[in-house]
Amino acid sequence: MKTGIHTVCATVLALLVGAPFAATAVRAADEEKCLRPEVQQMLQSAGERIQAAAEKLDLTADQKSKIREIAASHAAEREALRAERKSLLQDELKALATILTPEQREQIKQFAEDRIEQPKAGTTRLPRFVAARDTLAERAESAAEKLGLTSEQRQTIRDTLSSHADRHAALRAKCRDVTETEFKEIAAVLNPDQRQKAREYIEERHAVAAAAKSVKDRLEAAGDKLGLSADQRKQIAQTHAQFAGKYRALRSQRRDLMEQELKAIAPILTPEQRENAKEFWEDRVVINEGPGSGQDLIEAAKALKETISERVEALGDKLGLTGDQRSEIRGIRDTFADKFKSQREQRKALRQEELQALGQVLTPDQREKAKAFIEERSEEL
Repeated sequence: MKTGIHTVCATVLALLVGAPFAATAVRAADEEKCLRPEVQQMLQSAGERIQAAAEKLDLTADQKSKIREIAASHAAEREALRAERKSLLQDELKALATILTPEQREQIKQFAEDRIEQPKAGTTRLPRFVAARDTLAERAESAAEKLGLTSEQRQTIRDTLSSHADRHAALRAKCRDVTETEFKEIAAVLNPDQRQKAREYIEERHAVAAAAKSVKDRLEAAGDKLGLSADQRKQIAQTHAQFAGKYRALRSQRRDLMEQELKAIAPILTPEQRENAKEFWEDRVVINEGPGSGQDLIEAAKALKETISERVEALGDKLGLTGDQRSEIRGIRDTFADKFKSQREQRKALRQEELQALGQVLTPDQREKAKAFIEERSEEL
């Protein structure tokens, strides 16, 4: 993971706010800044995103002209990456042919095309839960109900498309490198204030649930604080590769359990509440675009509790829950408690295994500090 002022995908320290509780929640939200999906998928370049925000950035005519030239100079490279990505998605689509029904095959074709998705306007100001949706496997998983996938089909899709995961990871790395190079060139054209604002137009601010993180994720987030070298970061990524499949399997099991819990809670909610809570099983919350406030991060932290019932209750005021609804939801939480505990223990065991494998990569002091990363601590939420 690269560091420095021009890093395109970097975990940053959350903003601190006045109240002690707020400060704890904000630090724990683990806000991350990564490329927006449309930039990651090469649908837009860094230059195109910045040109679209020219007025807000107060760009001069000369700056606009230079940025257009920079974007144009990377056009061929960007088109090649888009072609590579399209080919990869089509390979995934072909791999699904024998798993899906003819009707499902027709429906899923739309997910094999990249498009810029606009966030849906909610009726309440709730955190926006979203899936990564970078691969066809992730998109099929997110649309499982709409596609009418059976549990057996979903598991077969996960197993079949897991072999494509490394190819997607390698392609993402290439896209990040191209975007970073382009942004460095553009940054030289901008003043310091413009550079900072411009980054917000190519990055997406989000928070990820502690339950969805690996030891590698946490080491990257705390990389600067731990004093990780570039070589250590590279070795950590290489070591994690042997555990990536196991983490994907546990996340899939977690998603299944959360969907079951959401279905159990659904009859307790009103139609509007169900609509607002339908994406609560996602472990990723996108923070509002533009300059963030401490409150944004506090809401993200609230939204990423371990279970659906905890998330619904934490956001109960925004959902308009009644006292009776809250009581019934707590009852649902109790019936799922042992299942979530079992998953939590499996995640802890896997993180312990990953941390042991990193023994020779980290210094004794780093290893000692990283021991906390196998736990899902309440202060992280």
